[in-house]
Amino acid sequence: MSKHGTDFEKAVFGFAKTLDVSAEVLFNYKVPDADTKTMRQCDVWINAKYGGHIPLHILVSCKDHSRKLNVGDIGTFRDEIRSTGASTGVIYSKAGFTRQALEKAKASGIACCRLYQNQPADIPVLISVESFIFSPEARIALVKKPNDPTLKTWGDILALKESGEYLYDLIEEKFFDVEKKAVENQFENYPKEWELNLKIIPDNSKLEIEIKILGTWKLYKTKNNTILYKGSHSISNNSFRGTITTPLVNMRNENPGDDWIEITDRGFVFPKDKVITILYNSHGEGALKESLENQPLP
Repeated sequence: MSKHGTDFEKAVFGFAKTLDVSAEVLFNYKVPDADTKTMRQCDVWINAKYGGHIPLHILVSCKDHSRKLNVGDIGTFRDEIRSTGASTGVIYSKAGFTRQALEKAKASGIACCRLYQNQPADIPVLISVESFIFSPEARIALVKKPNDPTLKTWGDILALKESGEYLYDLIEEKFFDVEKKAVENQFENYPKEWELNLKIIPDNSKLEIEIKILGTWKLYKTKNNTILYKGSHSISNNSFRGTITTPLVNMRNENPGDDWIEITDRGFVFPKDKVITILYNSHGEGALKESLENQPLP
């Protein structure tokens, strides 16, 4: 019986190695238990990188039982995932799962799989990863108000030209250049805030207009914390068909959508395994016109 179980573990191990040639797939691996600090045996352990740079640590359990796995088996495995510090867990059962076990596994973010011989094999249907979005936010201020009674609103100011270029376009160009540099800079928690100061002398005028723009970021977290990974792999011909999807992001509004909630705590600590998206370079001219055009000058 023991050898039979080992054979199944080796079969799962061999299959797992075919899914991602860049991943490190380890057989009969040991990790320290988070509670007891003793070494804990893992049938298969996978170190991988989602998208080439997001680290994932996956615990794979192999159950060579004659019965279907039940709710209790899923609960035990869920504790094993926590104790080993894995990002997520995958459980392979030779006999399959009860309906209640599948429901509990789905609610716990655990992938239930079966391994088949000479026919398509199931692969994990979901990997649980926390996803975050940084959305840009900017404040604009008129530092030096021009002494011109005809300039009454922000729309009057932004419609001026310097060297033949509308102030709308000039601000947008400078705005995105500074914002891009802020995004490219490395950051530990939040992208760097930035400041843009513009001094403009409109065409055919001796007026000097000074504008300051402060840029910062709003942080959002997805509500369901999942990246879906669906597909099938055939052991016989080593072929794979599948798709990867992430939570939808509304690129046209300030809020990324109903799947996301804002985090206002600037001391928020990101989890070890995460996906971070930074939104920038949106339609700045349109945003300026929509939000400021009819606003009176201070």
